Amino acid sequence: MKRRIETMNQEIFADGVSAVHVTGNLVRIDLMTVQPHLKSDNDQPVIEVNRRIIMPLEGFIQSLATQENIVKQLIEAGVLKQNNVPEVPPSDKAD
Repeated sequence: MKRRIETMNQEIFADGVSAVHVTGNLVRIDLMTVQPHLKSDNDQPVIEVNRRIIMPLEGFIQSLATQENIVKQLIEAGVLKQNNVPEVPPSDKAD
């Protein structure tokens, strides 16, 4: 049996997700970074949307399950407290 070796070729840093768009069976996740050296007119750091992840809907759902599992492990380890995890209200539509 052949064993697959996974390698990571590139790391991408993001401060957060700015938007998620669902079109058919594809999910587009726009990543954003804060540019603290740039200031907006109201003296706030500028947010820049600079990367996009595109994945099939099935992969997106699987990634959510993985993230929920990590959050659960962090709560059990005492790194996070249950009340520190923001509750996301349900939405009727996806962007």
